[in-house]
Amino acid sequence: MGLFRSFQNAGPGIDPNAPKKKPFFRFWELLRRNFGKLLSLNLLYTLLHVPGLFSLVVYLETDNKFTNAMTLLLLAVQFLLEGPIMAGCARVLRLIVLDKPFFFGEEFRKGFRRNFGAAFLYWCLDALVIASLLAGHWVYPQIAQATGNKAIFILYGISVSVGLVLLFMNYYIWALQVATTLKKGTVLKNALMLSGLSMKHCLISTFGIALMLGLIVLLWLVNSYFMFLIAFFPAAFIGYLVMFVHYPIVQKFVINPYYEASGEQNPEDEEVIPEEERVFTDRGTTETPVSTDRKKGKVIS
Repeated sequence: MGLFRSFQNAGPGIDPNAPKKKPFFRFWELLRRNFGKLLSLNLLYTLLHVPGLFSLVVYLETDNKFTNAMTLLLLAVQFLLEGPIMAGCARVLRLIVLDKPFFFGEEFRKGFRRNFGAAFLYWCLDALVIASLLAGHWVYPQIAQATGNKAIFILYGISVSVGLVLLFMNYYIWALQVATTLKKGTVLKNALMLSGLSMKHCLISTFGIALMLGLIVLLWLVNSYFMFLIAFFPAAFIGYLVMFVHYPIVQKFVINPYYEASGEQNPEDEEVIPEEERVFTDRGTTETPVSTDRKKGKVIS
């Protein structure tokens, strides 16, 4: 916009060889630049959870012979879609973190469709552990109270530890799935290894997720109307945070070593075009801005 200065004036340009910003500043720069895409992604994520939300409405607001069957059917549909939805989101978030141009709907569709089977398997594993944790939270205290044996909480602690390990693995599972062609077992193995190699990064992501969820709860306590924001922001922001923190680890230990060993061009790097084949060379800040000042001439009246 040329409100305060003309966009036609020559400027210093942008240096194409400028060093990358520090991760903290790059995080906020990419967030600002892709804020609209993240809003769209969160809205799509919310819309694809309509079956689950509608199942709650059916269960609470209806009371007839079809209520339970309809509720279970809607929950089954949501369960089937949950993993592929996360795969589609992961593909979009990866391209945002890589700062690559892309078509939003097309990339989400590719991530959803191409990873459907594997994503469903990963989600089944997540759901099994979540169900185990919920059951343990309810059962173990009752067993300890009934038997008077506090040692039962050791098993509870083990189940919580397994859930925490799986959470850390999830920081890598989806990125590995959408960025590589590894088999499902190899993806899980690499996710486990990477989570062990990057404990600090896992703790940063976990703290960021807890902070975002805490903020949502705080806003809900202030005014319940703030829950409307859930449809537009928190899920996409959490996904962006996780992808930004952990995808460089995937690049460092999985993607880059593969292309270095094979000698192939890494598609995530900018392809270097030989000087003699270039049609245009961006000189950025190496050129001197052209002066546009003009002296006023005499006016003949």
